Amino acid sequence: MKKKEITKILIFRTDRIGDLINTSSVLKSLKKYYHNSEISLVCSEYNSSIAFNYEFIDNVLIYNKNDSLLTKIKFFLRNITVNYDICVPLDGKKISKLITLFSRAKQKYIISFKKRKNFFGFKINIFRPSLFLCKFFFNTYIICDEDYSKRNVNSEFNNHYLSMYYYLFKKNNVILVPGKHIFELDKNSLDKFENFFSNYINDKYINIHVDNKWDKHDLSFDKFIIFLENISLNKKIMITSGNEGSLFFNKLKNKFNTFSFNNLNSFKSVSTNNNIFLIENLSINHLACFLKNSILNISSHSGASVQISGAFNVPIVDFIKKDKKSEYDRWIPPFVEYSQVFIDKLNELEIIINKKN
Repeated sequence: MKKKEITKILIFRTDRIGDLINTSSVLKSLKKYYHNSEISLVCSEYNSSIAFNYEFIDNVLIYNKNDSLLTKIKFFLRNITVNYDICVPLDGKKISKLITLFSRAKQKYIISFKKRKNFFGFKINIFRPSLFLCKFFFNTYIICDEDYSKRNVNSEFNNHYLSMYYYLFKKNNVILVPGKHIFELDKNSLDKFENFFSNYINDKYINIHVDNKWDKHDLSFDKFIIFLENISLNKKIMITSGNEGSLFFNKLKNKFNTFSFNNLNSFKSVSTNNNIFLIENLSINHLACFLKNSILNISSHSGASVQISGAFNVPIVDFIKKDKKSEYDRWIPPFVEYSQVFIDKLNELEIIINKKN
């Protein structure tokens, strides 16, 4: 009996952790659709640690944009000479589209992003990549209009990026079954969290993740402190921060007790309020542990924390500027309780928190 051939699939996701998690359900569904397949995922060095934990990914290839030109050329040549059956540059990066363009793949997918620009007083549509390339060098393409202010724009996928990926495959009659996000916790991180939880938390808690987006908000620091003190009367609050840090988070460290997750013996005590802890220097896996075990995650649309919360079905509140609403609507995780509160509406955020048990 002739052995069934393996369908070799190359997917590109060389951007951020949140972008990869937002694509995880598509990749898993693709693996189920093509039963006898081998999926190779091109990642950035930054998000590759997440990809290595996905059992539906067979090969993880790392592309580093800071590599030398010679290394990049070798990477390009190595991938265009492999006989892939399907090639999909979901990240929209130049190197990804270029490899797909020159690859030997039988099925090449592409998303062309449309933007309207002024050119010597005339408004013209710019497509990336051009419609000529899409029509003559790719088997399947769709157009994503980037003018999100227009009503009914991108109605086929409702201006939603995850839905757009499913629609891209559907255009080629590949019907993938939507699912929730996937994030796999590693045991070492979970053990460390559980030890910390039993010693210092041991109760339900709200997680507020603060990153550098908070530094750009016109948010009254004094009002936010009052808000935190009010909700901490009945709730435990964990305020988390990653390795990138935040000026806003640093100001909070002068008000509340702080643990450094690099060294749990490093504890800065400045307050008698033991219902609020600041946790800094969290790796992405340690942050995921805090998010998974919280009853609510609040962030200023920190991409990774929102998408990880979606994977663990933790309710999400995006605490954002009003003018960012249409942008962040594109990234809402599926199958999870999600809401948005604008930064000038702290009272609304307090109402949501007080409803959580």
